[in-house]
Amino acid sequence: MDNEEYASVSLIETPMDLSGRELICYPYLIVLCKVCMPRMFMKPRVAWTVITVDLVKGVPLRSNMFPETKEISIKPSALVPAVLSNEEAIQKSRKLVLRWVMYKFHAFKNPEIEIVKQQAVYKAFFFAEADGKEILVDSVKGLTPEDL
Repeated sequence: MDNEEYASVSLIETPMDLSGRELICYPYLIVLCKVCMPRMFMKPRVAWTVITVDLVKGVPLRSNMFPETKEISIKPSALVPAVLSNEEAIQKSRKLVLRWVMYKFHAFKNPEIEIVKQQAVYKAFFFAEADGKEILVDSVKGLTPEDL
């Protein structure tokens, strides 16, 4: 195995056994944000949130946690190329955090949004045989009876 042909990427931990499978890796940027909201006559309110930005579609979504990852070596041809840059993804995550703060806390002043941690990760997909058909399986969600 020649290491020049392989790229090292962070893969989101999964309960599935991925060894021996041909993987397709989809890119995401995970951003941990600390939000400080000023309040009159009180200390600033501090809130934490995690945003996951799809680097292909450009869609930011709130997450419930920063996922565990592991490093794997994979061929670059198995990586879906990212359309958004990290700077654009961070800007989209800041906009989503601002919308969330305005909805959740009814803030009247602009909050201070600090990017505490960011990590480029990939989610693995693989092909499986089910009922004589080849289907694409998400390694984090798995399969449900509706998928079959």
